[in-house]
Amino acid sequence: MIVNDAIQRVDSVLNAPPLSESARTKIPRDNSVVLENVSYSYDGEKDAIHNISLNIKSGQTVAFVGPSGGGKTTLANLISRFFDAQKGKVLIGGVNIREFKKDNLMNMVSFVFQDSRLIKTSILENVKMAKPNASRQEVIEALKAAQCEDIIKKLPNGVDTVIGTKGVYLSGGEQQRIAIARAMLKNAPILVLDEATAFADPDNEVLVQKAFAAMSKNKTVIMVAHRLTTVQNADCIYVLKDGEIEESGNHTELLQKGGLYSRMWNEYKTSVNWKVGVSND
Repeated sequence: MIVNDAIQRVDSVLNAPPLSESARTKIPRDNSVVLENVSYSYDGEKDAIHNISLNIKSGQTVAFVGPSGGGKTTLANLISRFFDAQKGKVLIGGVNIREFKKDNLMNMVSFVFQDSRLIKTSILENVKMAKPNASRQEVIEALKAAQCEDIIKKLPNGVDTVIGTKGVYLSGGEQQRIAIARAMLKNAPILVLDEATAFADPDNEVLVQKAFAAMSKNKTVIMVAHRLTTVQNADCIYVLKDGEIEESGNHTELLQKGGLYSRMWNEYKTSVNWKVGVSND
């Protein structure tokens, strides 16, 4: 039963039609991202994203937050063109992403996901996947910028250590930092971070945040986040609920509105301040 289910899942992927690709690509004027009345449904009945319009200026950092199932990751996937919007348009630099050649679009956008996977090869080769012609020194510099020096120092063969062999494994937070090094090496102008600190422990999260800060300079950054502390400095925060934008603004503006974001922030602060009482009996 499990095998049949797995085979069906693999077949569904292999049989999925490829997304259309323009024969000639247009050149984007900048790194802005615009959505015009975008909708998407997984089942053809209920919209996961409904009539979303937003304008992310070149060089801005924006965040998508909100209750689980609100459409945050779907929105990020549409911008990355993992699938196409069924209604409306997604534009990068004024160009509909359907008019990009696949390779050109991939050069425009880098991704770091909440569950970044490394393959069974060396750290060096894992990072070089983003830029196969990169020099060894370029990879090392990307690893340094991604706060990975402590990881490399503890491995038996440094950057040439093969992951998954002879008991060599990395924690979730360490894998995230290697994935960030990969994205930094690629150096694409648009960066999509989907819950990228979800599996990081407190120590790793501090290092991951430092790596994000270095990676985000002069880039358009789109963050999907559930830890609200990670989005406080975003230029604009979009709060999604049931596939629609409930409210938007920066951290201070949203707190002053007293809406969904304010309630989420107060709940978050309460959970952080909550302590377990110990009985003296």
